[in-house]
Amino acid sequence: MDYLIVFVFGLILGSFYNVVIHRLPEGKSIVTPPSSCPKCGSKIRWYDNVPLISYLVLRGRCRDCGAKISVTYPLIELSSGLLAVLSLWKWGASPEAVLHYAFFSSLLVMSVIDLRLFIIPDEITIPGIFISLAASFFRNDISPLESLIGVLVGFGIPFLIYIYYVKFRKMEGIGFGDVKLLAFVGAFSGVYGVLSSLMLGSVFGLLYALPFLLKSRSLQFVIPFGPFLSLGCFVGILFEEYIISFVSL
Repeated sequence: MDYLIVFVFGLILGSFYNVVIHRLPEGKSIVTPPSSCPKCGSKIRWYDNVPLISYLVLRGRCRDCGAKISVTYPLIELSSGLLAVLSLWKWGASPEAVLHYAFFSSLLVMSVIDLRLFIIPDEITIPGIFISLAASFFRNDISPLESLIGVLVGFGIPFLIYIYYVKFRKMEGIGFGDVKLLAFVGAFSGVYGVLSSLMLGSVFGLLYALPFLLKSRSLQFVIPFGPFLSLGCFVGILFEEYIISFVSL
């Protein structure tokens, strides 16, 4: 029953994340006006805005104009619900579970925005850094010093990579938004989170880019790196005990 309640709560927040994903990059309010169909502009009725269920009932189309509703909407709601359940399962009914759910949700929102627009909004990363630093004073799994060092390492390593590519290769090997994302990761999860984000994220990014490499036989293409950094951090935190045990062998 606890998992069901948490799952539903996650679905509801996932519906809100959809609003953030589409409005935040455009500088629009995430509170007003109420949600509407992007095709015909009709206001979405409350019973058509029930997470997951409304999408299934409407068969993925607007009630008024029949325009298709992107499948990303229910997928984000479902992802949020599963993240809530996962956080409860991993950390129990504790402040750590709430903090990890909020952190994972931030990574989810930023990843989708980066996939759509190739940007990582400062409105999430910058406050996230300071909130994570403040939260470290009340957490049992990371100290304020570890959080601060995580910020410095998370910002420093990718910043050096960024400067190298911009100054010597006259291109962006890594976006500055990714630099701030890794600083946020470091603030929340310390140096371990930064390293897992970079290492695992690079592997995930390479696997994603492999078909492009084989097809074009060129390195001259761009992929959003934020989603893979986020995935690397997520996997690293979720399986931290197993990864550390494996590395220690």
